Amino acid sequence: MENINIWSIIVAGVVSFGIGALWYSPVLFGKEWLALTKVGQSDIDITKTQGMWKSYLTHFIFGLISFGVLAFLATATGVGRAEDGAFLGLIAWLGFSLPGNISELLWKKAPFKLIVIDAVNTLISLVVGGAIIGAWV
Repeated sequence: MENINIWSIIVAGVVSFGIGALWYSPVLFGKEWLALTKVGQSDIDITKTQGMWKSYLTHFIFGLISFGVLAFLATATGVGRAEDGAFLGLIAWLGFSLPGNISELLWKKAPFKLIVIDAVNTLISLVVGGAIIGAWV
């Protein structure tokens, strides 16, 4: 555990948060995501009045936890390069995140397009975060 670089986890978390902010913005997939989830402007306005920052903070903290686990796995498996960390992020996505996305599709009948939007965002975040962690291990 002494080889885990806390700064790599924090940077990976911040970068992942930025990727998500861009991904779900109107510039990329925000409008489509809102339509597919049936979230309306009134829902957003209510969330804003209740303190949307709490949701953002919670999401960020759990992102840090995920990257902390990824850093632990990187250290345990001897990752020492960005490429290896990116591959570890890909494997983590394939083994842990994608199956959950598929469950959403099968059991909650979420639209396929929504699953793709969410799954690819997570894939990019884990691969980039893994590369950051791998470069700093």
